[in-house]
Amino acid sequence: MATRRTLADDLVGEILLRIPPEDSACLARASLVCKTWRRILLSDPAFRSRYRELHGPPPLLGYIHVLKGDEPYFSRFVSTSALRPAGRDFPGWLVLDCRHGRALFATSSPDAEGAMDLVVWNPITNEERRLPKPPRTLLPAGARHDCNAAVLCAAEGCDHIDCHGGPFRVVFVVTSTSYMETVTSARVYLSESGAWSETTSVHHHLEPEERYICVDMMPSVLVGDALFFSCGRKHILEYQLSAQQLSVIATLARFHGSCIVIMKAEDALLKLVDIDRSSIYLWSREVDAHGIPRWVQSRTIELQTLLPDDVLPVKSRRIYVSGFVEGTDVIFVHSSGYVYMVQLKSRQVTKMAIKWGRLYPFTGFGIPGIKAASICEGPRDGASSA
Repeated sequence: MATRRTLADDLVGEILLRIPPEDSACLARASLVCKTWRRILLSDPAFRSRYRELHGPPPLLGYIHVLKGDEPYFSRFVSTSALRPAGRDFPGWLVLDCRHGRALFATSSPDAEGAMDLVVWNPITNEERRLPKPPRTLLPAGARHDCNAAVLCAAEGCDHIDCHGGPFRVVFVVTSTSYMETVTSARVYLSESGAWSETTSVHHHLEPEERYICVDMMPSVLVGDALFFSCGRKHILEYQLSAQQLSVIATLARFHGSCIVIMKAEDALLKLVDIDRSSIYLWSREVDAHGIPRWVQSRTIELQTLLPDDVLPVKSRRIYVSGFVEGTDVIFVHSSGYVYMVQLKSRQVTKMAIKWGRLYPFTGFGIPGIKAASICEGPRDGASSA
């Protein structure tokens, strides 16, 4: 009997592996069939690893985007999964990042006018955690400063299939420019200790034609053990997580458009997306025979063959990259008041149900969790787990 039961479990696992990750409602129903099916879906690490290997990168389950409104900041979560309700509005909250089952926001502090807090929110359980303020030493007085932040899973050995309930960290970076010099600093918040790390800083002198170097408010990119932030057209900020080392990379390339977007290439390297009018230029980072890295234009995609005529650029109209799905070839472009999802390989274009703003995708395999709760419930005071 024991042999037959083991064989049945193996066959059930093979069947469940074939359920498309986009069909999260089907996964939810399968978990209710019996205890064995539920155990395989929720607790079997071998099944979860095989599921990811078979289906590749997690599908898009929703997205968070910035809205125009009366508030200084306004973000909205929209679900694209049948397992989850429509979404949730965040008046007064500015989305900064979304990764590994969590979203990161900046919001006005309730006890200090003009100050900003960082909040981590879990779209699956609706739990949120307000972080202690980053130390003021990162924001020196009398300097121009720009900041950004990223959230990521901190569980050792996690495969990031369902890591929304474990420990996490937030990397906060700021560039401060004064008197022809820029200081870039970073601190890391660890959820397990509830505290910020010591400051890591790097100084770099500005060239005569540069007024300042500032970190952009665009999504960061996680490649291996490093986080990358874009800083205009000429620089990229790199933070090594294990070594807690900060550095500024000069791009040294003549890009076509006014800004660039960093993405992760399939070979775990960096690539850049550069848009000028109706053309997308893809750049790859290569190392020459002398060991010197350089950016090489690898591909050009003409948007005029993909987008409707009424959204193509004219003198008063431009196309911008408003987001991307990390680890894939999917980008989001904005033009004429609409956002389009563009798959760079297949050149498939999908019109999104939003008209403006940066877009932060929420991805996952949608394997239902025991503690899943409605994302449409309002925030709960005192919630501390994310």
